[in-house]
Amino acid sequence: MKTVFRKYTFLLALLIILALLATQIKWIVYSIRFQDKVFEKSVELALAETMTTLTADKPLCNKVKACLDCDTVRLKTQLTTSGVWQKIHDAIEDELKSYDIDLEYEMYILENDSEELKKLEAEYDKGLYYSRCMGGILGQTGYQLVVEFPSRTRFFFATAGYMFVGSVVLIFLLIVSLFYLLRIYNREIRIAKHTKELLNNVSHEFKTPLSSIALASNMIRKKRYGDDETKMTSYAELITKENRKLQNLVESLLRLEAVERNEFDYNKENTSIEDVVKEAASTCEMLIDEQFGRITYDFESGDNPVFIDRMHFVNVFVNLLSNAIKYSKRAPDIAVKTRVENESLVIWVKDNGIGIPHKFQKYIFDKYYRVPTGDVHNAKGFGIGLAYVKQIIEAHNGTIVVESTSDEGTVFKIQLPLEKS
Repeated sequence: MKTVFRKYTFLLALLIILALLATQIKWIVYSIRFQDKVFEKSVELALAETMTTLTADKPLCNKVKACLDCDTVRLKTQLTTSGVWQKIHDAIEDELKSYDIDLEYEMYILENDSEELKKLEAEYDKGLYYSRCMGGILGQTGYQLVVEFPSRTRFFFATAGYMFVGSVVLIFLLIVSLFYLLRIYNREIRIAKHTKELLNNVSHEFKTPLSSIALASNMIRKKRYGDDETKMTSYAELITKENRKLQNLVESLLRLEAVERNEFDYNKENTSIEDVVKEAASTCEMLIDEQFGRITYDFESGDNPVFIDRMHFVNVFVNLLSNAIKYSKRAPDIAVKTRVENESLVIWVKDNGIGIPHKFQKYIFDKYYRVPTGDVHNAKGFGIGLAYVKQIIEAHNGTIVVESTSDEGTVFKIQLPLEKS
């Protein structure tokens, strides 16, 4: 019930955030359109008031008429020489500033039927050009005063730019936070699931040896062995065997705590990886013999030492080899190969087991994670072996990667830096 409630609460929060994002985006679009209309109206009003001001200046109007009557080809030069061009420019600038528009602009005086004016009119919809008839100044139609704003977008940043940029940044941070929360949520759900499986496994793993010890000790206490000393010995051996199993389980739990806290003491020294692998193999010898398997070696690296903690690396290879034995439907065939590549020692541990489906491979080094094994029911553990393996290897500046195909086998590739003399 709690899981369902958390799920729906998270979905509700997700919907609220998405609704806020949609509202924010809609507001930004509306703000841009509104500012566009404000700019357009402001320019039109500024030009209208400019024309009113210029029309009232009779000396100026007379100079403009004189310039237009003289020579149309050299119009701008004539207007500039007489000072009219600058007066018109200053009048437009003053009116634009009264509407808080402080932008650079270009000014043109063009005939109505000119090709240049027709080209500019095609760009009017983009809001870069604005025109006003000069009939009030000239006393007749035929010429247009055209104003161009090459840097029109500056107006929007001057009025709503910071708000717009801030909104975009906040939306981006919300999206990133949302995905981060989703990732954390999924990870916590996965850890909770794996923790529950861990507790179930711990209970099961302890229950069997405890039951066996209780049964054997009860048989001894009630003297059910009679005069048969062989039975007595078998009961005692059973207790010893199950006690050893319990000790191994306790050691696994202590190792689990060390993995949790990332607390390991390392006693590093120059070590032959061949010796480490063979020591680990001897530990797994009984397991592999029971399943009629084999381990083959190809130590191409020779005597090149690595600077590692021998005990921890023996445990690393015990984990890899025991996994290769446990997760197999047929006689285990394990190959260990080493080679020197680019001043690093590379170790491959290859098996012919059930393999790891591609969708599970990214999780196998997570704490408590155990790959679903289908009908392989004899695979026991707490899901900490590979997490421990990765942690030890990375603590020695190494890397480990996995390549696997279902029903064909798995290859673990370990790379360690060589100790330089």
